[in-house]
Amino acid sequence: MVGFFNLKSGSLAEQRKTGEAIMRLSRSVFDDSPGSEWLAFSEDPRKWLHKAGYRYDGPGAGKSGQIPASVTLVPVYDTPNIMHVRIPWKGLLDTPPAVQDEPTYGGDPANRFPVLLARYFMRHCR
Repeated sequence: MVGFFNLKSGSLAEQRKTGEAIMRLSRSVFDDSPGSEWLAFSEDPRKWLHKAGYRYDGPGAGKSGQIPASVTLVPVYDTPNIMHVRIPWKGLLDTPPAVQDEPTYGGDPANRFPVLLARYFMRHCR
């Protein structure tokens, strides 16, 4: 059974940093130049996700939520004309996780979008 990905921090400032990392990744998809976010992600997506602010809560997780090699990550990329639809694993339907109300995104409009990205980027990933 695969676990779930969660944000490491409840802090808006930390979630904003995670959202900004996602924005850098999105802007650099397929850019293999040194220092690009895409290069770091494609070389080791487990390390990138953990460094960006996610922890893995599941079998084989490292002490601070590192993603084990036994978890296969499959990145997908939306384009202006392609949107990927994720079909949930059937086992998730047997015992659905509890759904909680979403906490505030903070008062500063500049925080809202990066925090939204941080909270939803890995939301449906077990």
